[in-house]
Amino acid sequence: MALIRDDVFVEEIGNVKKTAFGVAYLILKNTYDCEDAMSEAIVKAYEHRDKLKKRSSFRAWFLQILRNEAYNVLRERRKVFETDELPEQPQLFPDTEQTLDLHAALMRLPEDRRNALYLQENGYSMEEIAAILDTPVGTVKSRISRAKETLRSYLEVN
Repeated sequence: MALIRDDVFVEEIGNVKKTAFGVAYLILKNTYDCEDAMSEAIVKAYEHRDKLKKRSSFRAWFLQILRNEAYNVLRERRKVFETDELPEQPQLFPDTEQTLDLHAALMRLPEDRRNALYLQENGYSMEEIAAILDTPVGTVKSRISRAKETLRSYLEVN
């Protein structure tokens, strides 16, 4: 028997969808692949929803599944694209100078720091981020602190 009913599952996915897409985008940097990872993660989460112990852990649990799926998509993409010819990507961020500078600075961060900072900025607690990234809380705090320091230095130069 599943802990989460279908209607509750749909509601929880709706609550985490925006953040989840952002997490996938930080890994994949491609909206098409993000959609694939999201779809696969939703299917896997639904199939394994009986393994979720508490409803309050849904966000962290789902984002961990999504993160794994994003890395699966990334591995598959590397197999498929042997050349630099990738499809044109739609615009994800508005074209303002400040937004472009911030986006460029964020994308220069190491992935582990970028992901931790993104999750914190989207309201996740240190414990939730640690669960999502499968990392100790102290490491998460360190990554976020270093990410902020690095961002400041990148943006001060510009």
